Order: sequence, then C-alpha cells, then structure tokens
Amino acid sequence: MTDHPSVARANGILEIARAAEMRALLRYWLSVHPRDALPGRRDFDPAAVPGALANLVLTEVERDPLRFRVRLMGTAVVRAFGKDFTGRYLDEALPGVVDTVIHTDRVAVVETGLPSYRHGATAMPIKFDFAPIERVYLPLATDGATVDMILAMTLYLTRSADRRR
Repeated sequence: MTDHPSVARANGILEIARAAEMRALLRYWLSVHPRDALPGRRDFDPAAVPGALANLVLTEVERDPLRFRVRLMGTAVVRAFGKDFTGRYLDEALPGVVDTVIHTDRVAVVETGLPSYRHGATAMPIKFDFAPIERVYLPLATDGATVDMILAMTLYLTRSADRRR
C-alpha cells in the first residue's frame, strides 16, 4: 500500500513546526490517518488533543462556488479576532479574505488534499499585536478523497515563544 501524499507533507511540517502544541496535533492527525486516503471528520476526536482546542478552527468546504463556513472556532482565535465566526462564511465574516493566504491556502488544501503550513506575519488584522503566527491546515475527507473539511490550528506567538523550540 502506498501512503497518500499528505502523509509525507505532514511529516515534513512536523519536522519544522516550532510549537509543541502544533507538533502534538500533527502527530495525532497522522495517527488517525488511514495512510492510503485522507482521514475524515469522524476520525478526529478533539478530546485526544486538549491542548489544541483553543486554537482550532474547523471549516466546512462548500463547492459551486467554493466557500468556507466556520463550524468551530476556538477561544484563542475568537480572542485574536475579537469576534466569533462560528456558522458564518469566511468571505462574509472577513471582507477581503479571498485576497489573502487565509483563503488561497485553504483553496490549495482543497485542490491538492495536502496540509498547508505557515509561520510568519498574520494575513489579517487581529485584535492583539502578536509576533508571528504558526498555522497549519489539515485536510479531512468523508470519502477519503474529496476534502470537505479543513482542520486549522493557529498559534499566536510571543517573541519569546517564537524563539523556543
């Protein structure tokens, strides 16, 4: 059996991820990964990664047109934006988001079925003046192939936390 390409991508991200919480989420996602297909939402148990919950965002993928609806938004993400987008489409909650990496990276995850990682300045104005963010988008697919959910973790780092490894 050949591993799905998302396994290699996630392992590569695991090697460069800075935060312990990010690495824990990646390890868990890989542990529930069926290897030859993508894991589905049903495979993900939030209780298995309690340290990640405040920083998670789960978005549902809708097609024709391609849009992203927020299904779950962790408290740290709500605090950073100053509002909760749960139940809303990203393009309605964040005007101009389609021109940012928040949107384009999600589109790439949908089109390729591969995780996406970013470390650096945030693409959207947030409530607090944080140092860099660390973010991962992990694809989920009910049928193992068609991405229908994206599990995201965003960590808002302080300058001292960004230096730790």
